[in-house]
Amino acid sequence: MNNDQIFKNRARVLDEDLAGRASTAGADTLLAEIVSLEQTPARRRLIASPGRALLGLAVAAALAGAIVVGPSLFRASEQVYASQAVTIDRVGDEYTFYFTEGDPDPAELKEAFHKVGLDNLTVRLIPVSPRQPGSVFGFEKSDPDAKATFAGDSCPEQVEDCITAFSVTAGIKGPAEVRLGRPAKPGEKYAYPADASWQGEALAGVNLQGRSVAEAVRVVREHRLKVAYELDWPLRNGDKGVRSEPDVPASRIDTGWKVATAESYNDGVIVLHVTPGPAATPPPGF
Repeated sequence: MNNDQIFKNRARVLDEDLAGRASTAGADTLLAEIVSLEQTPARRRLIASPGRALLGLAVAAALAGAIVVGPSLFRASEQVYASQAVTIDRVGDEYTFYFTEGDPDPAELKEAFHKVGLDNLTVRLIPVSPRQPGSVFGFEKSDPDAKATFAGDSCPEQVEDCITAFSVTAGIKGPAEVRLGRPAKPGEKYAYPADASWQGEALAGVNLQGRSVAEAVRVVREHRLKVAYELDWPLRNGDKGVRSEPDVPASRIDTGWKVATAESYNDGVIVLHVTPGPAATPPPGF
């Protein structure tokens, strides 16, 4: 007896037994799942999907006879949507959005939000220094129970080419908007200033604090950058802190005054915050 005959004798259902039979609903569902898993994702996941691990666990449980799965395990993230611009994970009662494009097509985002039932959610991605995406985050909503948090610190470990991320309550009701900082493109102007001495900025490693305006201007121009001025007036009534007067013309600046900070908007201009001398008179309102 050859091997083919042995396997045929052991088979419970033979090919000829299935000839002409329609597939069952269960078989169709399984086939659809297999086909969907074979599709190439828009972005490569850098960590295996816990959702599929749970599926494998369930199969193992059925084969082994019994297994106990704690509630914390079911809170593991599971990818529920992926496109070229955004990947969405479900983590317990939250969705986490991982962005892989700084200027995604609004129609693509709208489709992504619709897929997870968040039709009233909008997101504004704001260009900032690569050093400070997490410092720009805002959430406006009408649902008092809804929450949103910045999740960009770990996003490169989750999704390939991820630039920023946030999490939001899955069952959010009513309109809501998230404002999220994302790294600006080379040469793109920042929405908020950055310390010009930070690594990667226009004056990386150059500290102008405490230098005279004349010396600071010389250094800035050596780097082929332009100069703008703001005067930092001390608060009245002895309160700590300063109030900045922007767009001050050079004619009002004493070159002997000291520089407090130097800021960059990534547009070729260094904004020098200058401390006025003791004899300087503040303008009205300062």
